[in-house]
Amino acid sequence: MASSGTASRTTNRSTARKSPNKTTGRRTRTNAKNQTRQAAQANTRAAKTTAKQGRNVAERAGLVYVGAVLEARDRVSTVATDVVESLTSRRGVTLRRLERRGQTETRKVRTRAERVIRRGERRFEREVDAVERETQRRNNVVTQQVATVSDRIETAVQASVAAGERVVKQLA
Repeated sequence: MASSGTASRTTNRSTARKSPNKTTGRRTRTNAKNQTRQAAQANTRAAKTTAKQGRNVAERAGLVYVGAVLEARDRVSTVATDVVESLTSRRGVTLRRLERRGQTETRKVRTRAERVIRRGERRFEREVDAVERETQRRNNVVTQQVATVSDRIETAVQASVAAGERVVKQLA
């Protein structure tokens, strides 16, 4: 037969694949280990980021609360100053009594505010500690699961390589 300008070529290809050699098996196991390690590190980074975000939200909430308390204190102080100025024309005894009472109430309010702040700080620290413990616990569980899967994959690859080597020996 005449061809129309193109030469045809036949190739002899074997349909059977070659069995993997030792280097291929080692490379496969190394790649599996590296991917497992990278996945565990990514999970650790994600858990730490989540804990930091939670800590930031809680800290902001505490700071807003403290800011509101300080703003209220300033307003009370301003009102008290205005009242004292309006009463300066009255008798000195009344002024001293009112001043003492104002100091006492201010001290009580300040003490209560400080107590509330300390209570909030303790609660905040407990929450942070709980989140960190939970993160650490989850990290350990994930790491264990990843290690188990990695071991299974490694065992399966080694078994495949060994089986391939046995087949090659039998054919040879």
